[in-house]
Amino acid sequence: MDNETKKMFEILINKLDNIDGRLTGMDERLTGIETRQDEIFSVVNAIEHSSTTHKAEIDNMTHKIAHTEGIINKIGNVITERSA
Repeated sequence: MDNETKKMFEILINKLDNIDGRLTGMDERLTGIETRQDEIFSVVNAIEHSSTTHKAEIDNMTHKIAHTEGIINKIGNVITERSA
């Protein structure tokens, strides 16, 4: 093998080593991104659960308020009838 071919192979090997190093760096960054995505997914699930829980609590309170309003209206009607 002549010197020129050796130099070309050395250049190619150096470039491949550089590419390999960059790919390793990208793999590490990708792992970090995947971790953050998992964390964000967990937070979104927690927010969704909290939202569902609050909606159920609000629905329950709305029902209780409507029931209480009906009782108060009935008491008001009884008082109005007895006054008349």
